[in-house]
Amino acid sequence: MRSNSFQKFVSLSLVLLILFSLLAVLPASASTPYSNYFISLADAYSLTLPTPEAYRMAKVVDFPDTASGKLLNPEDIFIGPDQRVYIADAGNNRIVILKKDLTFDFAITGFEEDGSKLNSPTCVFVDDDGTILVADYGNKRLVEFTKYGNFRFAYPTPSSDILSSDFNYQPQRVVKDEKGYIYVCSVGDSNGILMLSSDGEFRNYFGTNKVALTFWEMVARFLWSRESRKGTIVTLPYTFNNIFIYDGYVYATTTGYSSAQMRKINPAGSDVLYAGYSFADQGLLRDQNDLQNFIDVSVDKDLNQFIIDSTYGRVYEYDEWGRNLFVFGAVGTGYGQFSNPKSLEVDDEGNVYVLNGGNNTVYVFEQTEFAKLVHKANKNYSKGIYEEEDNPADKTDNAFAQWTEVKREDNFYILALQSIGQILWRKEHYGEALKYFEDAEDVTWYSKAFEELRADFLGQYFSIIATVVVVLLIGLLVFRSVKKRYRMKHPKDPNKRTVFTSIGDFIKHMVHVALHPVDGFEDIRYENKGSYKDAFIVMAVYIVTHLLSLAVTGFIFRGGQSLEFIDWGYEFIWCLIPWVVIAIVNYGVTTILYGEGRLRDVIIGGAYCHVPLILIELPLAVVSQVLTLQENSIYNLIYYVSLGWVVILVFMCMKGVHGFNPLKAVLVFILTAAGVAAVAVLFMIVRGLAIQLYNFIVQFAKELSYLV
Repeated sequence: MRSNSFQKFVSLSLVLLILFSLLAVLPASASTPYSNYFISLADAYSLTLPTPEAYRMAKVVDFPDTASGKLLNPEDIFIGPDQRVYIADAGNNRIVILKKDLTFDFAITGFEEDGSKLNSPTCVFVDDDGTILVADYGNKRLVEFTKYGNFRFAYPTPSSDILSSDFNYQPQRVVKDEKGYIYVCSVGDSNGILMLSSDGEFRNYFGTNKVALTFWEMVARFLWSRESRKGTIVTLPYTFNNIFIYDGYVYATTTGYSSAQMRKINPAGSDVLYAGYSFADQGLLRDQNDLQNFIDVSVDKDLNQFIIDSTYGRVYEYDEWGRNLFVFGAVGTGYGQFSNPKSLEVDDEGNVYVLNGGNNTVYVFEQTEFAKLVHKANKNYSKGIYEEEDNPADKTDNAFAQWTEVKREDNFYILALQSIGQILWRKEHYGEALKYFEDAEDVTWYSKAFEELRADFLGQYFSIIATVVVVLLIGLLVFRSVKKRYRMKHPKDPNKRTVFTSIGDFIKHMVHVALHPVDGFEDIRYENKGSYKDAFIVMAVYIVTHLLSLAVTGFIFRGGQSLEFIDWGYEFIWCLIPWVVIAIVNYGVTTILYGEGRLRDVIIGGAYCHVPLILIELPLAVVSQVLTLQENSIYNLIYYVSLGWVVILVFMCMKGVHGFNPLKAVLVFILTAAGVAAVAVLFMIVRGLAIQLYNFIVQFAKELSYLV
């Protein structure tokens, strides 16, 4: 009986263990089988935060057979002015046209008789009058059809003296602007986008990417002539893989992983918005090994830009200023997940269409109420409809009310916090704006609001502040004069010792070593002025000072980081690690090079090297409370002076403690720095191996739990 009870208990325990394991692995708020989040770009880092569902899977467009539209290796999707859907169905050598309700309308295949037969079309573009332009990749040409699918003419392969002799025309993507100019992405052409006239004649290259040279390539170009570099590997610019045209601007995605994966190019061929900006999703790249590959871009009627990454199956939406609104999607074969996505489009109602190559279907995502609210708020903000007085006809249809509602739906949606803060700033409510900018961790706008608040404060209380300062100075002078006269009548007993006397002597010795390092470090070595106790007291004071300075440093100079997210244990440990590592490495190096210093002297001297930080860090942190970004040069100058002072003390410590001449001290300093770097590299290797071992154990435990 007991045996059966025990078996039931063990079985129940295993079931509960597996259940809790599964619950621990599943995300807590996974309402969809794909990710929903947004990327907030701060001044020095990007922050990834989850959001309520922004786009919901509404429909999967699929057909039972080829006659009714069944796709095979589709390459491109386009929504025409009439809101019909056009698909470049490369595997079936045709263009498929769907009605507005996404039912099959007709297909264009072309005919052998008139030379319009399509061969692996990779792109389709529809003009305002319904003219259909196709990139007929297999035939290496462009073909134009009427809106009814009747053949008009084929554009020949462009020819020009500007084109290189080995030019290979392979049109992959095509668009046309309002003036009739045609823009073509040709596979492997690193010179840029081909710009053709309305009759297909080559005009020029458009929006060419710049060459990104490595450090060693720059050195080679500097040291060797062009003749000497012949036969070496040449670095070419990245090629464009997709283009979209809207409102006179060409939006383009780039093959490879350059710093401008998506560009907005004006008619002059210049990137006007995103030059040098990286669209890489740092939240993904921190946890994964594969880089992203952005393959298509589309723009809606409100100038929101959508780009899609084929590596991780993510759709990114940015507003007209380049601020991320939403990210959604995932790689997989499940509901709403992408397997080999090829292209995306947006219709006039804000629905997002993704052409999924993995199963030859079209996924349609519709906006949720949360996304609609964000779009309305952002649109009103861009129009300048900030508050009720800007739209008296409808007091709820304004950016402030709508962003407040967004914040109510998602308290961590930083774009709402930033926008509300900016509206308050425009209305000169600087104190209230500060709170929103602080919550949004927006240093730039916090600084602007604080600068205005500081100016108002000084304008109101300057006379009082000046009076207080003058009174304090006079009081200080009077105090010193009275104290001097008192000491003349009552001299201080030099033999009298108190706790305060010992503290004063200790502080004087610290300052003496920092200001007179030659004598100070030689005294430590040859006159035993210093002990382990002194070293630990110095380090304790440094640690307390450092932690206090972190707590006191102004929001602006903390880089917008909240005090809640400071890892105090980490900061404590990293106060000690450099001291210990440098001391051990230096002692090892100097032992080989016959240094006179003992390990005791190196440890004590190394502790005294922190004195400049003790003297400067905390006062600088206090001063940072009244500085703005405009004065960051003052803050940085003082901070780097303190670090430079520390480096000088470290050098003087190595020289004085070990009795080296200047030349040998420089050598020891360099070798010590190299040794510390080697220890850091070794630590990173061991840490990486430990992480891999931990991940292996976790994965093994998961597999074992599945088997059980």
